[in-house]
Amino acid sequence: MALRGKVAIITGSSSGIGAGIAIAFSKEGAKLSLTGRNQKNLEEVVKDCKKAGCQDVLTNVGDITQDAFRKTLVESTKKKFGKIDILVNNAGIATLCPLQASTKDQYDRTMAINLEAPLFLTQLAVPHLIESKGNVINISTAGTSTIAPGSGIYVMSKVALEAFTRYLAQELATKGVRVNVVSPGFVPSQLIAKIVGDKAQAAEMAKAVIKATPMGRAGTPEELGHIVAFLASDKAGFVTGESVRADGGFSMTTPAIA
Repeated sequence: MALRGKVAIITGSSSGIGAGIAIAFSKEGAKLSLTGRNQKNLEEVVKDCKKAGCQDVLTNVGDITQDAFRKTLVESTKKKFGKIDILVNNAGIATLCPLQASTKDQYDRTMAINLEAPLFLTQLAVPHLIESKGNVINISTAGTSTIAPGSGIYVMSKVALEAFTRYLAQELATKGVRVNVVSPGFVPSQLIAKIVGDKAQAAEMAKAVIKATPMGRAGTPEELGHIVAFLASDKAGFVTGESVRADGGFSMTTPAIA
């Protein structure tokens, strides 16, 4: 078990990719601090994690954009487990809207969740990660290099997250802390339907994206979970500051050494 005894905070873990990461970490022996906004969904993920072998799970339900909640998340994790080894900044929101129809509220909300929250949560966790010689993994999107119409604000937030990753990797490398970003291709989720606003239209959009994917299929939360678990493990001890791109499941480039 590559993560046996490691303590991991995973944001946005009540569904989708976050849930897949939590389950993968459970199989590798990690102790988990999970957070999301949906209590019922989070409880279901905890059940799945326990089935996968993790019996030590802390949950916090709340809004990751709030300073007080971020502080509670870090402090409660340290209090329960005595340390923090891994921070996975997975929580995110996507917007699909042309520029002329975009609003300031859309921009503010997207940046608050996708960029501001990871930045300031990481700031709180860094002292503990330096102590444990741990690591940070940010979840971005392959959409930063294959930009879809209407995704401008979302893509801007993720491009900034990738830049933050590279900057932080350089800053923390001398302190023994690794920082990486994983940029998944298309992974189906309920979020897509919410963004589009129509299930049928969302299904057609998914078909078009899959058709354009070289592997001819979408990725799964479980596959992304395995990638993140590897990066979080000591097996990836030399990897820092670059992105792992997972376009349609398994295709990925080799991360660079910073």
